[in-house]
Amino acid sequence: MVTAAFYFATLEDHATLLDYLGEPDKVTLHPWPVVRNPLDALSREEALATPQVLVVNRDLGPPVPVRPGDDAMNQPTKAGVFNRLNWDRLHPAHDEALVDSNASPVLLWVPAETGSEVIGVSQLGSQADAMAAISADYERWVNRTIGWIRRKGTKVWGLEQGTVRPDLNIELGFINSVYALPGAFRALEQGAAGR
Repeated sequence: MVTAAFYFATLEDHATLLDYLGEPDKVTLHPWPVVRNPLDALSREEALATPQVLVVNRDLGPPVPVRPGDDAMNQPTKAGVFNRLNWDRLHPAHDEALVDSNASPVLLWVPAETGSEVIGVSQLGSQADAMAAISADYERWVNRTIGWIRRKGTKVWGLEQGTVRPDLNIELGFINSVYALPGAFRALEQGAAGR
């Protein structure tokens, strides 16, 4: 992700996050990156079992679809190359499109599997190269959401020496800052592994 929060969460933590976002009244959940019109809706339970979830804020608008022939597909940019690669890899049907990440005021949510013994790292953020180019309201929403995760969570992993918690069973292959939301933090303190 271009701008994202990485975090550990229990099912209760995920529910609290979705409540904060205003699901289902203010935001809706959908499969990512292939979309239809109208969008296929996911329940919370379905979203938690989906590898990548599109979070749409009703006030900011729907995702912008991209198909072969559209400018976003033909640009000689990194985004254009990824759009073409994803189209070839995913083979969307004639009534489907990809999400144009650089034009869509949406979040990408990657909910990790959560168990009693192992908690995975979830991600939530924006794929846009420049959030402000979509809208100032969108950029504020993304930053507010990431800020909420950081305020509610406890930093348990990262590059800074004081960030790594040697008392917790966390083994990750990256150095991004990772926060544990309250339920996950309790589970990690009680011996759950963070992976």
